[in-house]
Amino acid sequence: MTSPSSVRSAAFAIPSSSFTTRLAIAVVLCGLILFAVAGDYAGTGIFILSLCMYLFCADVFHRAALQDAASGRISFACLVSLSVSAAFAYSLLKTFTARPIAGLPENLYGECALLTVLALWVMRREVLKKERTHVFIKKLDDFLPKSARVLRERKQYKVFARELRPDDLILVRPGERIPCDGLVAKGTSAVNEGIITGNMLPASKRKGSRVFAGTLNKTDDLYITVTGLLNRSAVMGIVDAVKNSEIIRSPGVSPLDKASVWLVPSAVVLAGAAYAWALYTAAQPDWAHYSGVFLIVLAFACSPALVFSVWLAELFARGGARSRQIILQNPEALHRLAEAKTLFFDKTGTLTYGELRVSGVFAAQGVALKQLLEAAAAAEQQVDGPFAKAVNLYVAQHKVRTRKLTCFDVLPGMGVLAVCGRDKIMCGRESWLLERGIQTRVEETSRQNPLICVAKNDRFLGYFVLSDTLRPGAAEMVSFLHERKKEVIVVSGDNEDSVGAVARQAGIEKMNFNVLPQTKAEIVNNLRALGQKVAMVGDGFNDIIALLRSDVSLVFFSGRNVYNNWVDIIIKRGDLSAITDLFALHKKMRRAVTANLVLSFLAGGALAAYVLFVAREPLAWYVIPGGLTGGAALIFFNSVRLLNIK
Repeated sequence: MTSPSSVRSAAFAIPSSSFTTRLAIAVVLCGLILFAVAGDYAGTGIFILSLCMYLFCADVFHRAALQDAASGRISFACLVSLSVSAAFAYSLLKTFTARPIAGLPENLYGECALLTVLALWVMRREVLKKERTHVFIKKLDDFLPKSARVLRERKQYKVFARELRPDDLILVRPGERIPCDGLVAKGTSAVNEGIITGNMLPASKRKGSRVFAGTLNKTDDLYITVTGLLNRSAVMGIVDAVKNSEIIRSPGVSPLDKASVWLVPSAVVLAGAAYAWALYTAAQPDWAHYSGVFLIVLAFACSPALVFSVWLAELFARGGARSRQIILQNPEALHRLAEAKTLFFDKTGTLTYGELRVSGVFAAQGVALKQLLEAAAAAEQQVDGPFAKAVNLYVAQHKVRTRKLTCFDVLPGMGVLAVCGRDKIMCGRESWLLERGIQTRVEETSRQNPLICVAKNDRFLGYFVLSDTLRPGAAEMVSFLHERKKEVIVVSGDNEDSVGAVARQAGIEKMNFNVLPQTKAEIVNNLRALGQKVAMVGDGFNDIIALLRSDVSLVFFSGRNVYNNWVDIIIKRGDLSAITDLFALHKKMRRAVTANLVLSFLAGGALAAYVLFVAREPLAWYVIPGGLTGGAALIFFNSVRLLNIK
């Protein structure tokens, strides 16, 4: 027999629209059937309505069950088809057979109709989830430049980006995205390459520097020689992977399918045992008469409580996750996360907040700290960029007085030169100050992080140390994963020093640095090819392909995320302990689903036992629906505990 955990039921090959149409018809028919049963109308009329339900609404389960059985699978479709068929057969015998059939219920048309409606509803939800794994991202083309300025024969022409050719010379002005891969032929500027590398710091570009399509020119004109066309660039590779690919994760098996593997044989065995017991204890054994016992047990094998057992657990699990500021978009992802052997973490924006902050201020010997802060505040007050933002935030928090600027000039990749009255202030890279003949005194340990050195009137005043702060709970989270034999790896487009510093703080031993988006995806694919389950935790555009290729995708929410509509889990908290909460939720949800399935089976069995062996008078029409509702109530109260993760 084919492993039920390896292949999905044939029901998942049926489009959701088929379930939607049948569900609408089934709801109408179910209402009419229940009304007719409650009003004690003629059995023939109820039979005709039920026959329509059986042939034209439950037919998807019968067809899927036959295909699954032919393939050696036992699925939820098999269980539904078995129970609906048993209920319908029992009612048919009661309605049209003159020979008395064992069983107090006059018919099970109502139970048959109710089960069909609920089964169609739950399967529609499951199939819709599968169909939504097709990736859809709105306005993704906004990342791509549409046009370019080409210089030919000393004239400037504006052309579509797709019309560029290798060796063309183009001009890219500040604020424009670069329309191709290329090499800088002339000019110096800062370029934001965050969508490719994930690095929040603009890269300094000068003659001979490599540039990538889709990156943003920040400060000055760049003349670029085209080496790679837009349609073959790294950013286009990301876009194509997202727009034209499906998530390639292994199809998850529904918990109801897994439960049906033991529910179907158990129901058949119990039904056979009840039938044999009835024949054994009967004064005059009549196999046709006591077939009603067999059919009743099978009819109650799949109860509304069983249908609700997984859905209610998922519903309250989402609520519990939401209370911890986690959006659980795909509850199946919890199981995949628990199974994952390797977890990849992006650095910037994932392990760290993705924003530079001043982590240290060091004044030169003989210089007052106030003098250093006032000089930096004056120089950076009108500059836009992560360095200036960090300094401006720091001086604002310390209520530093800001002097009025006379003029200032930003030198791309170097720093800012500002004039305040008679004072000339330089604020930027250490190498820039050294080129200008200003001797700096920076401790070696500080050089592991970005620095801003400050000088006034060619005198070194001191420097600021900037760092991207590690999210709280990182070390504890890594230790938690290691205890569970999980491998944790940092994969980032940042440089070795930056990635290494964060990895050491978090307690992560393995890392990959200077990694482009396609390479991230290849690393994930290589492990999956070896049979390993892989989870990817990211936050940026450059993580998209790796997130698509992983078994489970988690992102830290930010306003710049363009893929919040399809990732499995979105974390809206600032700390990494959210990862440990997900493992706790998975454990609790797994227990709840197991308990729900057992309770639903016992509830159906108890109702069947009452109907067959306890009740002595003909049952009122509401007894069976009431008993089925009571079983569903048990499932509800067991599932509501998932609102509290801890």
